[in-house]
Amino acid sequence: MIVYNMPPVIDLFWASLPAQRHMIAKHGVELEEAIEAAESSIRHVRAADGPRGARRYVVPGKTFDGRRLWVVFEHEAQGRGRIITAREPEGDKERARHRRQRGD
Repeated sequence: MIVYNMPPVIDLFWASLPAQRHMIAKHGVELEEAIEAAESSIRHVRAADGPRGARRYVVPGKTFDGRRLWVVFEHEAQGRGRIITAREPEGDKERARHRRQRGD
C-alpha cells in the first residue's frame, strides 16, 4: 500500500495579534498582504514542524500588487491555516526559487 502525504486544503487563513505585530515590525508585511499571498497559490511546501509538533507549510505567494511573499502557516483542523509569519524573498537565488515554486 502506498500512502501519500497530501498537503492540506486551506479554506481560511488567520494570524494571531503577536504574529501580525511580528510581520509588520520585522518584515513590513501587513496581515491583508499575507492573506492575499497565501490564497494566491494552491502550492505549499512542507516546512520544519513548529513547537509541539504542529505541521508547518510555506506558500510561495503573491499579493494583488505583485509583491512576492513567503508565507509560513500551521495547519489547523477543518481547513484553517494560522499564519506564523510572511516575508519577501531575499537575494537573487531566493527570488528565483520563489518564481520556480510558484510556476511563473
